[in-house]
Amino acid sequence: MGGNLTLLTNGVGTPFQVNTKGAILLIEDVAEPAFRIDAMLTQLKQASLFDEVKGVVIGDLQADPGEYEKIKKVLQYFFSSAPFPVVENFQIGHCKPNYGVPIGVNAKLTTSPPRLVVDSGVI
Repeated sequence: MGGNLTLLTNGVGTPFQVNTKGAILLIEDVAEPAFRIDAMLTQLKQASLFDEVKGVVIGDLQADPGEYEKIKKVLQYFFSSAPFPVVENFQIGHCKPNYGVPIGVNAKLTTSPPRLVVDSGVI
């Protein structure tokens, strides 16, 4: 389950809010500053979207190099005590090459090595 972080956040409290119960949550976004990434993750947390996830995959978070370093620190702090696996830098989102990830299918996430296994394929 998942997608663009801005759109996921905009869906909170609406009929379009994603159901993350038992899901691996995929997150990506483009050109958002670190403070907005922090605010959006906090909103998802306050809306209990991380309460029952099985893992988080962080895809492409396109930003200028200086801003990207700040985003990495936000992610590290935010997920430092997560009770679920978190993997970063997956080629999903607005990147090239862009690998499509099916939503709503069975998948398995490992952190060592970082791997997302979807049905019969590996991403």
